[in-house]
Amino acid sequence: MTTAYDVPAQDLINAVSVKLQKDKAIVPPKESHFMRTGLPKENPPINPDWWFVRSASILRKLYINNIVGIERLRSEYGGKQNKGVKPGKAKKGSGAIVRQMLKQLEEAGYVKTLKGKGRALTPNGQKLLDNTAHEVKKTVADDYPGLEKY
Repeated sequence: MTTAYDVPAQDLINAVSVKLQKDKAIVPPKESHFMRTGLPKENPPINPDWWFVRSASILRKLYINNIVGIERLRSEYGGKQNKGVKPGKAKKGSGAIVRQMLKQLEEAGYVKTLKGKGRALTPNGQKLLDNTAHEVKKTVADDYPGLEKY
């Protein structure tokens, strides 16, 4: 059986984001094309579908790490803040964006909240990622020669 570990991350995230665009529960806010994704970012993302790509990335991180809290996801999506001539400093990403995405993924039935621990993937979320990984494996086997042995 193909899992999310067996295919390249970028290909899986892109395929899952296309599926999330069809889901009615995942809707970017109307101001999403103005939002910065964190303190170290100067401009909003260039990709108009960045909301779905980030949601798919969060699903993949939940798949790999089992239980993840908002603070850890903020650290994952943070970056280095430019402080001019001073050395850069690590800063976290936006917590509001992560929280809103997790709420939408929870409404869609892909994520559940574990009180006091964080968020975890539901069987529906795992099924979505596994099925998409299987589809991706079929399509990208030509691009990655070592992939067919899995």
